[in-house]
Amino acid sequence: MTTTTPLVEQLRALSRPERRSRVEELARAELRTALLMSADEDVPLDQNYFDLGLTSLRVSEIKQRLEAQLGCAIDTAVLFAVPTLGRLVEYLQDEILPKLTGEPAITREKAAGTVPAGRKALVDDLLNDLYQA
Repeated sequence: MTTTTPLVEQLRALSRPERRSRVEELARAELRTALLMSADEDVPLDQNYFDLGLTSLRVSEIKQRLEAQLGCAIDTAVLFAVPTLGRLVEYLQDEILPKLTGEPAITREKAAGTVPAGRKALVDDLLNDLYQA
């Protein structure tokens, strides 16, 4: 699933550093919403968002909202493998945005190496069970 959304059109017009800032703002806003935080509260880049009180169901909701805004699928396992805002932003910047904007991916190997195949399958099975219940 890949469609061009208004957000993707905005991102295409930005430089790579500006895109990263915009994606960080987007991901931080989604985490704040899920954590019932106010706009002036900060979500640290390197703190595990499960330690902040996020649940797996809320992570799935964030995933769905990000997918809708970006018009593409996001790997569920990435959200659980290294659950920090910084890692999510890196994944979106390095893996997702290049596919949407046509920019070459520069750290694909780094991002791909962070999610062991067995863990990805485990997370996918868990989410499938969760949504079928």
